[in-house]
Amino acid sequence: MRALAAAGLAGLGVSTVLYAIAAAEVRRLRRTAVGHRVPGFSPPVSILKPLRGLDEDLEENLESFFRLRYPLYEIVFSFADRADPAYPIARRVADRHPSVPAAFVFDPRDSGGNAKVDRLAAAAEHARHRLLMFSDGNVRVRPDFLGRAVSHFADHRVGLVSHLFAAEGAESFASRVEALYLNGCLLPGTAAISGILKMPCVVGKSILVSRTALEVGGGFRALQHYLAEDYLIGREVRRAGYRVVLSADIIDTAEVSKTPRAVWDRHRRWAIMRRHLGGVLYLAESFSGALPWAAAAAANGAWRPAAVLLGIRYLLEGHLAAGLERPHTVLDRLLLPVRDLFSTAVFLAGLVGNRVTWRGRRLAVGPETRIGDRATRTWSDRLPGLDDERGKAASPPSPGPVEVATR
Repeated sequence: MRALAAAGLAGLGVSTVLYAIAAAEVRRLRRTAVGHRVPGFSPPVSILKPLRGLDEDLEENLESFFRLRYPLYEIVFSFADRADPAYPIARRVADRHPSVPAAFVFDPRDSGGNAKVDRLAAAAEHARHRLLMFSDGNVRVRPDFLGRAVSHFADHRVGLVSHLFAAEGAESFASRVEALYLNGCLLPGTAAISGILKMPCVVGKSILVSRTALEVGGGFRALQHYLAEDYLIGREVRRAGYRVVLSADIIDTAEVSKTPRAVWDRHRRWAIMRRHLGGVLYLAESFSGALPWAAAAAANGAWRPAAVLLGIRYLLEGHLAAGLERPHTVLDRLLLPVRDLFSTAVFLAGLVGNRVTWRGRRLAVGPETRIGDRATRTWSDRLPGLDDERGKAASPPSPGPVEVATR
């Protein structure tokens, strides 16, 4: 009993200390890594939007990109075909803003791997500018966002900038729990990995990269058969000698009315990816949910210190949320224990299995998130297209008929 109580208190103490460190790193980033417009420095940017299906609040999200206060940029939408339900929405938004150049690429190429990378590759072929921004359909930005992101490239050593993101607009029960997990666990965890461990922790919701750095790092060809294209592009750009910056300009993602199944599938997939990428470091995620540790201590007689430590952990989280201008509501505070149980379940699910569902496909995930061949179930342990002879010999899939429409 005493041993179990001690183990629970130790786990709860580690959870609280790790959270305090991660929260401090978020605050440090907010002081030192927020972009600031550089007078006279406004290189043109191509924003690539790979869309499939109807993301939540899609029209409002796209609208925010057409309202950017930036002198010269274009938006290149990429679809597998015209039948995608996101196309008429994107077209309607673009037509409301004739002053912003927009193009619509319809390309049915399918590498059999990462469909998002296929869409990005198609868009990049028709993008006109040196700086490329990749951005998902559920992302919403503020008018000064692009200028602040680009400012980091005034340092010629910078090759890539990504951003922290936070969930907004949650209404359903599942989305509220997910928002607490994204904002309270993944956001500070990302900041800690980047700032303290000095590992490039690139978040795919918004990536700004120079075309040169992308190509030197292997380009889209090197990413087509990997699920974690965001992390890997950051790692390869760093290896190519460029700086990879995590900006503390926080972008919003719409997480409104997801079902429990959609939330679970998404975070189980992400957990399996993190386990393949992080190795033993993945075990640190066992401390992201404080409640199970507190319950273990309380159930074995140490309920008073467990309650104190748990209260401190939740106070730290509430303080960080307020500092990020996303204060917890009363309902959020009541749902924190549920979020902790969800976090623990996600961690455990990430330890087992390699099959995930993404974009309507059932995929096998191997080392470095290599997407497996269902027939052989083998994976490459190196990125093709870099220094691997098999990668050099491989050729990208034929793009097939491509249609480009401009407005």
